[in-house]
Amino acid sequence: MEKPANHLAQPYKVLIVAFGFYPETHGVAEVAYRHALGLYQWGHQVTVVTRGKKVENFPFEVVYVEQKVDYQVLLRLSEASVICVHGWNNWASDWVIELLPLPAKVVLVSHGTNFNVRLGGIRGLVWWLRQRRQAWHFDKKMRSFDHYVFLSDVPEPQRMSDVVWVKKNKFSSYSVIPNGARPAFGTPSTRDFRLENGLPMARMLLCVSNYTPTKGQQELVKWFREMQLPDAVLVLIGSNFNDFSSRLKRLAGEELNKTIFLFDQQTEAQIQAAYGAADVFVTATHTEVQPLMLLDAMAVGLPFLSRSVGVVSSLAGGMCFQDKTTFQSQLRLLLADDVLRKRLGKEGTEATKNTHHWDIIALKYHQLVCSLLHNQV
Repeated sequence: MEKPANHLAQPYKVLIVAFGFYPETHGVAEVAYRHALGLYQWGHQVTVVTRGKKVENFPFEVVYVEQKVDYQVLLRLSEASVICVHGWNNWASDWVIELLPLPAKVVLVSHGTNFNVRLGGIRGLVWWLRQRRQAWHFDKKMRSFDHYVFLSDVPEPQRMSDVVWVKKNKFSSYSVIPNGARPAFGTPSTRDFRLENGLPMARMLLCVSNYTPTKGQQELVKWFREMQLPDAVLVLIGSNFNDFSSRLKRLAGEELNKTIFLFDQQTEAQIQAAYGAADVFVTATHTEVQPLMLLDAMAVGLPFLSRSVGVVSSLAGGMCFQDKTTFQSQLRLLLADDVLRKRLGKEGTEATKNTHHWDIIALKYHQLVCSLLHNQV
């Protein structure tokens, strides 16, 4: 693989816009940061536009805007050759659409769509109905940008409506550039997560997700308790405890801090140690595209068991389930078969080295920038 040049004969000015950015902990903030850092390392002149708490010590320029008028003036006056906007249906993309076309090549970096997500129950139906306006206007949005970047070209109907659209309309101005795992996770942790947190020496099931109902931790706790697995613990890690995590603790009942453990505000090193200590990564999340938590599991060689959402079924290194029955049967299979877990772990690690690696992803974004400006895409 080519190495970053650190300088280019003609470094291009690239503007990256994201509704959230480091040190925020959600997926878009992490990906936008890696996107900016990668292009900077390739020698491009990178400026990030975002909102939130101002942070210093970035190697590239970060501009914080709060008002729509300030954001749109900044874009109109920008000398950037390429503008990359992260995500649908947020201020970053909605406010730029009003200005298009612009002199720069404007790229929508998709993190998936959500207006066709249909969750269960009355609330799920009401939410879906409220998104019909977004669905009706989506065709116009898809004709607005110069180019699109998708995490995958799998036309999954709920979270990949933009991919469905480009395939239906035979639209070719798009690239597929996946997400990557955290770079540090490619090196084994030297910490002992079990010892540091007083966990029993049992097979460990790990879930790392923010504490919210759509992430499915409630189902994990219920199903784990029902299974009554001998010599096994369930560890949940989220950003911050909240009302939902309190509900999970009550649901755990007498098993709390015996076989079910909840943590929050863990550092990256602590989370890496948890991944390294676990035997299987489990998630019952109801809606994802290409979740970073699974890519991190793949990087450390930890096999995963995930609900079949988004494009997860196309990832190496794990298994997918549809309901409680298949979750429980597949989990028993994984825990009973050391060879299977090792094989899946190896497949995941290889995928992060060859595909879901930020150096490779940065190269693809560099190549995309150069191709856009030379009319080769």
